Amino acid sequence: MRLLVVGGKLQGTEAVYLAAKAGWETVLVDRHEAPPAAGLADRHVVTDIVADETLAKTLVAACDAVLPACEDLATLEWLAEHVPAWGVPLLFDVGAYRVSESKLASQRLFEELDVPRPAPWPACGFPAVVKPDSASGSEGVVVVADEAELAVALARLAAAGHLPVVEEYVAGPSLSLEVLAWEGRAVPLQVTGLEFDAAYDCKRVVAPVGEAAAGGPAAAGPGGSCAWDRAVAPGTLAALGAAASRLAEGLGLSGLMDVEVMVRGREPKVLEIDARLPSQTPTAVYWSSGLNIVELLHETARCGAPPRVDRAPRRACMYQHVRAYDGLLEVAGEHVMGSAAPLQLVDDFFGVDEALTDYRRGAHAWVATLIATGADVAEARARVDEAVRELARSESLDLAPEAGSPAEAEATIS
Repeated sequence: MRLLVVGGKLQGTEAVYLAAKAGWETVLVDRHEAPPAAGLADRHVVTDIVADETLAKTLVAACDAVLPACEDLATLEWLAEHVPAWGVPLLFDVGAYRVSESKLASQRLFEELDVPRPAPWPACGFPAVVKPDSASGSEGVVVVADEAELAVALARLAAAGHLPVVEEYVAGPSLSLEVLAWEGRAVPLQVTGLEFDAAYDCKRVVAPVGEAAAGGPAAAGPGGSCAWDRAVAPGTLAALGAAASRLAEGLGLSGLMDVEVMVRGREPKVLEIDARLPSQTPTAVYWSSGLNIVELLHETARCGAPPRVDRAPRRACMYQHVRAYDGLLEVAGEHVMGSAAPLQLVDDFFGVDEALTDYRRGAHAWVATLIATGADVAEARARVDEAVRELARSESLDLAPEAGSPAEAEATIS
C-alpha cells in the first residue's frame, strides 16, 4: 500500500506517522523543501501539486490512495476534481469540508440539527469567545470580559479581513472525537481530552476520558491538567457520540470529521467541526485504543461503509509538546511543531515510548512531541513529566512553569 499525502505540516505529519504504523509506504508532496513531515515520509517531492498536472497525474497513478493534509481550499477542490478522475481514491470529502471550514456555516448546521452549542452573542453575555470565521485551531481566539474588549477584538479581526464569530464562553473539560462516515452513516471513534496553553493552543492530548462515579467529576488542576479518569459526568460521552453522529449524518459525510466540544455539567457543547484528518488526536487514539484512523479511513472509502470498531481503551496515552529555546524548556502549544525542521521518530526518548522531534544534543533550539503510555492516565502523565525533567537536566535547561489557558485555570466542573 502506497499513500500520497499532500501537505507536510501538522496534518501531514499525522498522516505520514499513522500510515507508517499501518506498514504503508508514503509519498509526501509539499511546496517547501523541509516541512516537518519530510523526515518521516519514504519519499518527499517538492512541488505545488496543482501547478504541474502531468507530474501530479504521475504521482497519483503510482499510489493506491491520496490523503490531503492541507487547508488550502483551491488545492483541495483541484484534488477532488482530478484524483477520482484518474481512478485513485481520494480520502477526503470536499463538500463537507466547505461547510466545516467556516465557523458561521458550521453554526447554521448546528442550529438546523439542534445540537448543543454555545449561545450566540449577544444572548450569551460576558465573558464571550471571539474567533475568526475561517481560521484554523486557536488562531485569533480571545476571551473578552466586556464591551471594550469585544470592540478591540472585533476591530482586530476586521483589520485582518476575517468575519467574526462571537459566542458563549464555556468553562469545562475540552473533548475531541473523530467520526468516520460514508453517505452519512457514522461510526464515532474514541474520545480524547485536550489541554491548552495560555494562547488556547492545544499542548497536550489525553486518552482515555473517563466518567465520574459518586465523587463527581474532577476540577481542573495545575497548568490546566485534569484528572481525565473522572473528567465528565455520567452520560456525557454517549451524548457526544450521538451529537457527532447527527452532525456527520446532517453533512452527508463520506470520510472523516473531527468534533470539538466543551462540557458544562453533563452537556457537551459543540464548538467546531473539521471534515479533515486532524493533527494530534489520532495518534493518541492509536496508542490508547489501537485504532489507526488513517487505515480505517482508507477501509471506509474502499468498502463504501465505515467499519465496525472496538473503541475500548487498551491503555492510557499522554501526548505532549515541548520546546527548547534561550536556555528554557517549556510545555507549549502545537504551533511550535509546525515550524520544526524535518522530524524524526525516536523510540524510548528520555523514557517515553516515542518522540517526534528535531532534537539534537546541545542544540540551541528544538521541539519534541512526547508520547507515553501507562496503565492509567496518571502513570502516562508521570512518565511524560519525568521525561521533561530529564530533558531539562540533560541539556542544562531551566524548566519554565507550566500555565494553562485562562479557561482551564477558571474551570471547575459541576
